[in-house]
Amino acid sequence: MTLTGPTGSFELAVLDYEYSDSPRFLERNGLLVHIRTRHQNHEWSQAVPVLSTWELELLRDWMSSVAAHQHQSRRITFVEPEISFSDFSGGTDGYDLRLKLSHEAQPGWQPTDQQAFYLTLSPDSTQLQEAIVTLDEQLQQFPVRD
Repeated sequence: MTLTGPTGSFELAVLDYEYSDSPRFLERNGLLVHIRTRHQNHEWSQAVPVLSTWELELLRDWMSSVAAHQHQSRRITFVEPEISFSDFSGGTDGYDLRLKLSHEAQPGWQPTDQQAFYLTLSPDSTQLQEAIVTLDEQLQQFPVRD
């Protein structure tokens, strides 16, 4: 999934299950994701275990509701606090999203004393739909496991 904004971009791709052979349900559904953040003249990429399979489903569904301007919540957060998204679109034709990265997902160029990094993302409808399709494809490759 790739989303762009006026000063940068954010990419997220599932690499694998974090614990492929764990007997525990929660661990079996943890995902290792690759994230790449670009902002102005900085770029940072890393692999981090910050989402689960069902949270990836929630993100896809949340983005679908944002695309339809019918979201149930303006913000989506996850069990691990490293990544969250907020929607400030206000029903306009375009989209105005804010990405928050903290802890393990915080870009390496950020001073360590800062709490979080925020990036404004303003995808058009085509890019947002492509992100939703990409998330759906990743869910097909890495489904929720019993």
